[in-house]
Amino acid sequence: MDRKKNIFDKIGSLIPGYRGYAEREGRRQCDKLLREQVVSMLEQCETAINALIDENIKNRNPEKTKFFEDSRKRLNTLTAKIKFSPYGASAFFSNSQIKESELEQIYEKDLEILERANSFKQFIEDKNSADVNLPIEGIGALLDARNQFIKEYK
Repeated sequence: MDRKKNIFDKIGSLIPGYRGYAEREGRRQCDKLLREQVVSMLEQCETAINALIDENIKNRNPEKTKFFEDSRKRLNTLTAKIKFSPYGASAFFSNSQIKESELEQIYEKDLEILERANSFKQFIEDKNSADVNLPIEGIGALLDARNQFIKEYK
């Protein structure tokens, strides 16, 4: 017994290239999930930095308080950039489409950002506050490289 075709199956059979469009939508969803995971990790890091700020306020250490507050601001800016950075797929009616090999490179950059965010989360959870700005700057540089790569193909 054949199953009844749903609206998407019907559209897919009528429009050439629709399957590719549906696959791109799946990629956008994966990109969104990955981005949400990275943002969640960085928000946890920001919470940990807030705890360090509170600790230094209690200990009356204004220099370290200012240092961690500046770091928290940098991290907050980075988190917002990740949350609102361009997706790894070109628009449906765009003149240029990101090819599979280029998309693979974007995914590799995304994976590296995720791994660095995870390392930073572990770094901050271990109360390793030596220089929290280095991981923030490293993730920011990766994000800038990723976004520049995408701009070249849009």
